Amino acid sequence: MSRRFPDLILAGATTLAVVMAVVGCTANTDSSTLDNDTTADGSAAGTVSIVDHTGNEVSIPSDIQRVAFDEIPLASTYVAYQEGSAPHLVGMSDAVVRSLENTVVAQMAPEILDVDTSYYDNGELNVETLLTLEPDVVFYNANNTEHAQMFAAAGIPAVGFSTSGNPTVVYKDWLELLEKVFQEPGKMDSVIARGEQTVADTLSRTSNIAGGAKKDALIVYNYAAGTLRVAGETPFFGYYWLETAGADNAAVGAQGGLAAVTAEQILAWDPDVVLIGGSGPAGITPDQVLSNSVDGLNLSSLRAVQEKKVYSTDLGMWSWFTPNPDAPLVTSWLGKVIYPDEFSDVDLVAETQDYYRQVYGYELSGDQANAIYQGLFSNE
Repeated sequence: MSRRFPDLILAGATTLAVVMAVVGCTANTDSSTLDNDTTADGSAAGTVSIVDHTGNEVSIPSDIQRVAFDEIPLASTYVAYQEGSAPHLVGMSDAVVRSLENTVVAQMAPEILDVDTSYYDNGELNVETLLTLEPDVVFYNANNTEHAQMFAAAGIPAVGFSTSGNPTVVYKDWLELLEKVFQEPGKMDSVIARGEQTVADTLSRTSNIAGGAKKDALIVYNYAAGTLRVAGETPFFGYYWLETAGADNAAVGAQGGLAAVTAEQILAWDPDVVLIGGSGPAGITPDQVLSNSVDGLNLSSLRAVQEKKVYSTDLGMWSWFTPNPDAPLVTSWLGKVIYPDEFSDVDLVAETQDYYRQVYGYELSGDQANAIYQGLFSNE
């Protein structure tokens, strides 16, 4: 009972693939039913019935003590939900654990790096090995029907989390589903409200930018083996980030959420701003692009390069161009680098420290916050 999982979306090469793998269905509901006795629908005593993001009703233990993750970038949101720690978590894939090593999550909840990874071998899920961990529940990508069938056949309660849509909404859906799983309705209300406040502020600054003043921005997710992958016109993470930031996607005509393009095509688009995927997955850095030191890639004639408007971030709670609980901060950062005049009064370092304090209960140092933004705003 094993299946090869593509090594794609975490940090480094694995982060891009989790980006390509995180597509799923979305279905939300607030319904959950506690079954203290065997019910007419067959639910066992001591279970709770909830509806997950597949739209299906699933029965899970009412007292969850052991949680395992399938290949889904949920770890940072789980730590956010658990207020800065990772209780009950017993297993993840090794690729995910390695991707967390340089995140703030690893500093906030270092125990997350010590969970069991034995049920993944070179990207393959082994359900028999997972069973030895005796998980009460496993969290998986709602779009991965094959894994869902494997968990069902093994008798492992499994909850599907959707990975498609606007990242500023997806992480909230994840938090709300965790509320249902752990039977803690409303626990994340203040966290969600804090994030919505930040996103609303970004939208208030960008929504009224006139068409002629809008910037063309290009998101480069990855460069490897001579191929660039950019955010295309197909609704995917990059599509929603640029929409929230009030920027036009420079990749006109590029199809797919992760469209493969040539350097010549990027030169033809000539974007105002280039945004490079976070530390690790991109395979290139702004400094390399600006200094024209990327082997086989010359973007030196690009307007954004000549004007030094090429940006990226280091890792916060997770890679920022994917769903993660730092998503509201991503909107502020995008607004700041694309429309600096409209965001001139926004102190990103101070805002990030305040957000981490309110949302995660974690005192992020100035050095840590500056590191996320690669020192770009250290003098503000």
